[in-house]
Amino acid sequence: MRLRIRAIVFALAAGFFGYVFYTRYWIWRDCIAASQSSCLTPDGSNVTDGGMVWGVVALGFAAAALIAQFGRR
Repeated sequence: MRLRIRAIVFALAAGFFGYVFYTRYWIWRDCIAASQSSCLTPDGSNVTDGGMVWGVVALGFAAAALIAQFGRR
């Protein structure tokens, strides 16, 4: 049971960081590529290609969730 709770927590963290990756990089990737540095969103936020880091964190938590659920027992 503890392994399932751990897997759920990791999956929730992966979802959160995936959402951050989507809002801080993925939807603005064309604008970032066109300006080759950063892009201002309509609300005034500055997004850069450094937002890709959140995708790496999300993938790490997703891998941890899979290992916690299906890994060695």
